[in-house]
Amino acid sequence: MGKKSAINSLSKIIASIIVHKILFKYTNKPESVNHLSSEVTEYRDTVISGVRRFNWNVSDKEQIKINTLKYFRQKMAGRYPDVKYPDNEVSVLIDETMGEVGLLDNFKGFVP
Repeated sequence: MGKKSAINSLSKIIASIIVHKILFKYTNKPESVNHLSSEVTEYRDTVISGVRRFNWNVSDKEQIKINTLKYFRQKMAGRYPDVKYPDNEVSVLIDETMGEVGLLDNFKGFVP
């Protein structure tokens, strides 16, 4: 898999992480919380192994952010149109998640 393909793949998985984090926080189904949490962990482990395959420059990281936001919006609109969340939280979660998986060197956030 080339770097461009890896960027798309990682973006889709990071978008799935963000979707699950949003659902975890704003779900109306408390019985889903445990499943959502384990999915975030599973996806994060997948991204971490993918991140290690390449060296990522600033442009690559920016493209991952752009693609992640696009895939996130598509997934939320298609599968979870009834879930309400603040739009500004999405970009924060993207940065947080990219920091957790090692794509942002200067990330100083809390990693559970």
